[in-house]
Amino acid sequence: MRTRILLIAACVLLAVFAYDGVVRLLLIGLVRLPKLPDELTLLTSILALFSLTHAWYSIGGRLMLVFFGLSAFVSWAFEQAGVATGLVFGAYHYTDYLGPKLGNVPYLIPLAWFMMIYPSYVIANLVMDGHATGTRAGAGWLVRLAAVSAVVMTAWDLVVDPILSGPSARAWIWENGGPYFGIPIQNFLGWLLTTFTVYLAYRAIEQRVAPPGLGPMGTGAAGPLGTGAAALPVVAYGLMLASDLLSGVEPAGVAIVGPLVMGPPLALAAWRLCRSGGAPKAA
Repeated sequence: MRTRILLIAACVLLAVFAYDGVVRLLLIGLVRLPKLPDELTLLTSILALFSLTHAWYSIGGRLMLVFFGLSAFVSWAFEQAGVATGLVFGAYHYTDYLGPKLGNVPYLIPLAWFMMIYPSYVIANLVMDGHATGTRAGAGWLVRLAAVSAVVMTAWDLVVDPILSGPSARAWIWENGGPYFGIPIQNFLGWLLTTFTVYLAYRAIEQRVAPPGLGPMGTGAAGPLGTGAAALPVVAYGLMLASDLLSGVEPAGVAIVGPLVMGPPLALAAWRLCRSGGAPKAA
């Protein structure tokens, strides 16, 4: 019963995000639909809650807390060091656009990291091994899965960073600019490092305590994880891409980059889901 409630809650949260972040924007000009207050903060929180709820359903409460705790701590620590020194992502600082800060980093930022770290984890699993959760035994698989997960996650930053640091939002300021819509290439290397650290640490724990299940999509806390449940984080990743592209997209070139960088992992994960035959292979 509890696991069914978790899955229903995840579906409701994703539906609310889809309504305000995608459907409402698509219908602008045709019909005026009500929008959520404090939109960016609320939508980020809703999708983060989706990731937390679905992770609780799929990998269990303890692993969800470990995953979120690692993600929140590592992302905040790297961001704090990055703002203070410029050594991780390049020289930048946050404005007040994202609200109150812990140190130099808005509270919203660790939530935003996990919001996409979890869907990227599921997509990487589906692409690499055909099941939604778990880390197959072996140091090689551990490193490969962490690396692919980091690439899938960093692809999103190629879309969102130009928007939120661009002229419409100015959520953070790049002090010395850079070649990618005013962003230094170091930023994306920093994202790869940060996310790889999170995934490597979490997957090392997961590999020991929760090896991949034997069902078509793997086995989670609720038992065999069906195709529909496994598809939800994939849908969330796609909805985030759509929401970013519909948000006004300034600079406009992001509308071309987004599908090119986020589309391939999304399509591969969807293809593996449609095949529905991706049981874990023997180590």
